[in-house]
Amino acid sequence: MVSSTFARAPALAILLVIGLLVALGALLLRLNGIAFGEAHGSTARPRASYVPMFMHLALVLVAGIYLPAPLVAWFQHVAGLLK
Repeated sequence: MVSSTFARAPALAILLVIGLLVALGALLLRLNGIAFGEAHGSTARPRASYVPMFMHLALVLVAGIYLPAPLVAWFQHVAGLLK
C-alpha cells in the first residue's frame, strides 16, 4: 500500500506513513498497558483443563500422518491459486 502510494502521490505517502506509525504507536501503547499494567481481579491460580490442548495436539498429529484425499485435493487447489 505504501509503495503504490509513493509511486502515485509521494506527498500523500508521507502522510500515510505518519498515520500508520501513529496507529502502530497507539496500538503498542495500549498493548503495553494490557501486558504490563496492574492486575485486576483474583490472582489465584485458575482451574484449567488440558483436554483442549491435547485434542489439538492429537489433531495435528493425525493430520501429519494422514489426510483424507478430498482435503489434500483442496489444499493443492488452494496452493495452485496462490502461484
